[in-house]
Amino acid sequence: MTDTTVLALVGTGSLARAFCYSLAVAATSPIRVVILGRNIDKTHEAAYVSSTRAALSGAPVVFEARKSSLTSNEALAETLGQIVPNGVLVAASTQSPWERQSSPSKWTEFLEKAGFGVTLPFQAEAALRVARAAPEGTWVINACFPDAVNPLAAALDLPLWCGVGNAALLAASAQAALGLSDQRDLRMLAHHSHLYPPRDDQPEARAWLADEDREEDRELEDVGDLLAAQRAAGRAELNQVTGLAAARLVAALVAGHDVATHLPGPLGLPGGYPVHASLASGIRLRLPYGVEEKEAVEFNQRAALRDGVVVEDGRVTFAPAAREQLAAAAPDLADGFPVTDLEPVTAAFEQLRTRLRRVAANRQDTGREPA
Repeated sequence: MTDTTVLALVGTGSLARAFCYSLAVAATSPIRVVILGRNIDKTHEAAYVSSTRAALSGAPVVFEARKSSLTSNEALAETLGQIVPNGVLVAASTQSPWERQSSPSKWTEFLEKAGFGVTLPFQAEAALRVARAAPEGTWVINACFPDAVNPLAAALDLPLWCGVGNAALLAASAQAALGLSDQRDLRMLAHHSHLYPPRDDQPEARAWLADEDREEDRELEDVGDLLAAQRAAGRAELNQVTGLAAARLVAALVAGHDVATHLPGPLGLPGGYPVHASLASGIRLRLPYGVEEKEAVEFNQRAALRDGVVVEDGRVTFAPAAREQLAAAAPDLADGFPVTDLEPVTAAFEQLRTRLRRVAANRQDTGREPA
């Protein structure tokens, strides 16, 4: 591609910055990135650092800062209409992953017991708002819990092209542990919940390597050993890997390449999968030999239970631990909801969050990194 690709980036947090700082050295085709943030000072800062890194590296990418409301459908649609982006990367949500450390409360205790999945309505807000507001033909990539948000969007007939993070991070970690130069011969099935070691009878992520001598894929044992370093690292540091993986994906797509990689939420599916991806031909699963799509989806849905939420057949269902916590705190939410009720459900979760945030936590944080 010779024309400049315009990318809107929604968000200025640590993952958004890691993406920008990586793209500033990874881009090989002209890209104009417009960073949208609520705090213009933070947005200018991210644009400055990114632009300076791009100048030092000689990459053909420029960064601009623009203040924009991320909570108004009309304002966001107006902003995107002015920018006319080819693509949008959403890296902002209304539930901070760092709240457990910065502002512990009964709400953060509730999340610890119920599971990260109960934040799905908050993780989905910005991504769904962008999907509705983006000009027709714009590809939208979601970095906010795409393992569940992207299936939710698909059930609402809203176009999210794919997700980034989670499965991409896990596959990159396995790639490094195996000493592979790329992911062409690697095939992993991995969910957001696999960022942490499974407990009890919960399934571990699965991985295969192409075996040219046998003309089939060889399933690897002890996948947890390949992910041990990633699971021991702090989440803020992991964003450096996730940001680079997302930047390399975008750079390759813009350059017109077909990429063999791993993505969460491709084609609106739950969890993460090995894929071929290109803007010209779309996304195609590249599952290991002998594994059908149905089996892969069922595996990821079992893993989703550990996060506390499953999106399936147009309905959001909570896992037993999440249902138990919701039954005590907000009984009307415990049985889940059809995706078409997302707006009133989000309002109900907002009321629950506001109420529980007013109550101080009873005990010290467990020390576990935010999801």
